[in-house]
Amino acid sequence: MKTLRIFYHLARADLYERVRRYSFLIMLGLSAFLGYQTAIGNLTIRLDTYRGEFNSAWVGSMVALIASFFFGWFGFYLVKGSVMHDRKSGVGQIMATTPITRPLYTFGKWASNMAVFMAMLLILAIASIGIQLLAGENTNIDLIALFAPFLFVTIPLLAFVSAIAVLFETIGFLQGGLGNIIYFFLFIFIIPLGMSLEDPALEPLGFSLLENSMAKVVTAQFPSYQGGFVLGAAPGVITDTFVWSGIDWTPSIIAARFSFFGIGAIIALLAALFFDRFDPSRRKIKIAKKRKKDDIHQSPSEEIKLSEPVRAVRLLPLNTDVRHPSFFPVFRAEIKLLLKGQRWLWCAIAIGLIIASLLSPSDITRSIILPMAWIWPILLWSSLGNREIRHNVSQMVFSSPSPVWRHILAQWSAGFMLAIMVASGTILRLGLDGDLSGLLMLLSGAIFIPSLAIVSGVWSNGSKLFEILYVLIWYLGPMNRIPALDFIGSTPESQPEVFMLASVLLLALAIAGRARQVKNG
Repeated sequence: MKTLRIFYHLARADLYERVRRYSFLIMLGLSAFLGYQTAIGNLTIRLDTYRGEFNSAWVGSMVALIASFFFGWFGFYLVKGSVMHDRKSGVGQIMATTPITRPLYTFGKWASNMAVFMAMLLILAIASIGIQLLAGENTNIDLIALFAPFLFVTIPLLAFVSAIAVLFETIGFLQGGLGNIIYFFLFIFIIPLGMSLEDPALEPLGFSLLENSMAKVVTAQFPSYQGGFVLGAAPGVITDTFVWSGIDWTPSIIAARFSFFGIGAIIALLAALFFDRFDPSRRKIKIAKKRKKDDIHQSPSEEIKLSEPVRAVRLLPLNTDVRHPSFFPVFRAEIKLLLKGQRWLWCAIAIGLIIASLLSPSDITRSIILPMAWIWPILLWSSLGNREIRHNVSQMVFSSPSPVWRHILAQWSAGFMLAIMVASGTILRLGLDGDLSGLLMLLSGAIFIPSLAIVSGVWSNGSKLFEILYVLIWYLGPMNRIPALDFIGSTPESQPEVFMLASVLLLALAIAGRARQVKNG
């Protein structure tokens, strides 16, 4: 009983802490936005050119699948970060002195992540009633048929995703940007992998389960149906509708769906094995090796001084009559900071991509090698615009001469030079082939990347937003050949002038955000 009480209060306290953040309001706003997009028809389910009548079963299943896709993919990034917040805020060190065990802590974080998801899902579940009434095709509200897909499809998936988020936070190399990128591609690969399972109820997102049931009804009414299942916006005209009364939720299907709760519990328990319980001694191995390598020796008195907390000091800006220093030393320093700490393996892969892009044919270089070269430094670009906040040197930086224009432009220039550097082989290849349009598109991409990185870092005070947005644009644009998002030029329909204009607007937003930061101190 005592353990359950501790578990309850741990999860509740973490939930209360999260709902006080602005990010929680953004989550709820995104949920309302998804509901609105579904209501106006921008997000829907189609089976070839057919769709179901907007009754309770169809609307509930449609909204539940949309929630599974978006919350399962991007919701991970919204709930991930709770353990890191406890570590940075010092709350974790206080918890380490209490009887809270590692499994109890990770299970509490798992429950807290699920509670956050439930708040967003509740908005969509209520909105689904309005969607059915607004459609007006069938105004008979069947609450069981409407809410069953949320209970048996979406919630089990979110329990699984919540546990994955806790696991990633307890494994050192998955805590930061690398973990964010790995999850992005892991989610992409899990969709076709789940579709290949014999039991459709075991497919995490529930696509196979609902598609099989809907397809049987469509085939019975329209023998010309040859397959096809689309979630989202799709071109073409709906030729006809069919009546689908929902899935027969048998005990075997419910047991298969609820097995994801058991999988989530196992993952949360596995996370406890990697969790260091905020014990600094479990992180001292790397520090000790580094000190030995650098031959750093400290006396006990020095260690005591270093362990004392540093008081925050508000620094006043310099007078306007102070002579501004040159731009180039700041630019040179930003280049060094951007590339600092990169190991020989990172450099070797970057050089290999440069050589491969130079030696390969132009079309392969633009469509395959250049996208690989411009995804490789993503963790370097993600530090732009937020490094000062993350390392707690913002007061010193903001008190320097021209902290807005000079510093933002220096960071942008460093990011631009990094893009040019890793694309140097492609530039030579396109130049030798006389591909001026390809060079122009490459230039627009090199301008766009640091602009997106800086505006994301300045306004979010972190690297996660850029990592999510950039990988999403990179995956949909260059890799899937969507012209509107192709900033690299892998498709003939790419528009470099659009990305150049967008870069100017993003840079202006970044400057405005930095001016706000300097003003607020």
